[in-house]
Amino acid sequence: MHEDRVSLFPKIVTILVLIFLVAPLVVIILASFSPTVLVVFPPKGFSLKWYANIFTSSTNFLSGLGNSLKVAIVATLIDIVLGVAAALSVTRYTFKGKHLLIAFFTSPMYVPSIAFAFVLLRVFSMIGGVPAYLRILLGHSIIIIPYIIRNTIAVLAGYNWLLEDAAASLSANPLQTFTKVTLPLIKPGIMAGALLSFLYSFDEAVLGSLLSSPRFITLPIRIMNYMEFSFDPTLAAISTLLIVMSLTSIVLMERLIGLDMFLK
Repeated sequence: MHEDRVSLFPKIVTILVLIFLVAPLVVIILASFSPTVLVVFPPKGFSLKWYANIFTSSTNFLSGLGNSLKVAIVATLIDIVLGVAAALSVTRYTFKGKHLLIAFFTSPMYVPSIAFAFVLLRVFSMIGGVPAYLRILLGHSIIIIPYIIRNTIAVLAGYNWLLEDAAASLSANPLQTFTKVTLPLIKPGIMAGALLSFLYSFDEAVLGSLLSSPRFITLPIRIMNYMEFSFDPTLAAISTLLIVMSLTSIVLMERLIGLDMFLK
């Protein structure tokens, strides 16, 4: 009887935590279909006009979406090359200061975004003439690369390096060994890190708030600027679309690589 009570308590706590996390999302999704200007719950009807409002030129959400995708995709592609090379170098070879180098590669995860953004702002102010796109791209490339490195290292921890020696003994050159042997085996870690890095870059607002310009503004900053002057269900509608995008990414991660690899 005592064991049943003990096992029941964690279940109740788990259910309460899930309700606490999911309830705000449900409220946002339902409020996005409200026909009234004020955000009310439950909504007093059904309307899609706030979703249509997202695509009007007055909100500028589409331009912000394009800028966010441009930064997130390019930064992720750059960091895949740099992150995989860094992960291979620190796992393939043993040298003095190896763990210190790994800590350096992953250090952007532990630096507050506002402090890092302020430093970048000072540096670019001293240089001058750097476009906002390049400023944000450089900042995002630095803050998301640890996720690719960590996930790739997690896969390489169980990698058998003798496979590369076997491929070399069969007359495979280094490029063939990497593309035919190494890359297929570490691809799950790379994909997990790339998806996480893309989502982080796409949703990042601190760097964008300090490094953007009137000509280049990302979607999170567009949303923040919109909130300053109006607060209607348009924000709930675009939040719902972002929730759907995040859930789609989770489903893709589960289908392609498995969430267990992603959670590493």
